Amino acid sequence: MSRRARAMRFIRHWHARAGVLLGIFFLFLAFSGLALNHTDSLGLAKQPINTSWLMRWYGLKPTVPTHGYLFKDGYLASAGGRWVMDGHVLSETNQLTVGAITWGDMRAIASANDLFLYLPDGQLVDKLSGAALPNRPIKRLGSILSSVTNPDTKPQLILETPQGRFVTTDGLTWQTWATQHGVSVQPVWSNEQALPSSLSTSLNKAFGPSLPLERVILDLHSGRIFGRYGPMLMDLAALVLIILSVSGTWIYLRTVRRQSRH
Repeated sequence: MSRRARAMRFIRHWHARAGVLLGIFFLFLAFSGLALNHTDSLGLAKQPINTSWLMRWYGLKPTVPTHGYLFKDGYLASAGGRWVMDGHVLSETNQLTVGAITWGDMRAIASANDLFLYLPDGQLVDKLSGAALPNRPIKRLGSILSSVTNPDTKPQLILETPQGRFVTTDGLTWQTWATQHGVSVQPVWSNEQALPSSLSTSLNKAFGPSLPLERVILDLHSGRIFGRYGPMLMDLAALVLIILSVSGTWIYLRTVRRQSRH
């Protein structure tokens, strides 16, 4: 057998095996690339991944708060830009809370510049900001009874701001706070408290780290998920793909030339 024939046999031999071994890998690159090109339509950025072993691989650890706001039948805690109320992750994040109270059948939560009204199941009812508030920034949030003689009535919501205290009964109209019925009524202010240990399981679950699915797929596609050597591995795979492409083209041309001679 001639040297050229042995070289041809060697190239065919390893071309086929390398193609089979790397075929699944290249299919993954193709499908992940297609997914990343359509990340908005697939909603990849909105799909959180919180698998514990994957979070440990990324070096992410839960940041569980020890203090929060307690309601009669629930709690509000915040950490790492995340608000969690009774196990529900709320839609508003990246704001520091200054108070949270039960107001009628809703939960009122205040940040320095906004007032949020939520249902107990975590659904946002309204967000008051700007001209809808009497003044800003909000320093404290509290409540006072609408009637001293009838404590069963819905309490008034009270805000403390640099220009004074303001109350509302419906969240639409605000009035300067003053004594009622000639009796000085002291507001009940919302203050952070130590969260009970019985909430540790719920808090660990709610504040566990997570990443968007888009980030995980992107790191897999680029090889960064494997650390500093991951991109080098992807570079090596790209070089192998180039070699396979060149060798495959060479094999094809030799086959066509041989057929034309015959």
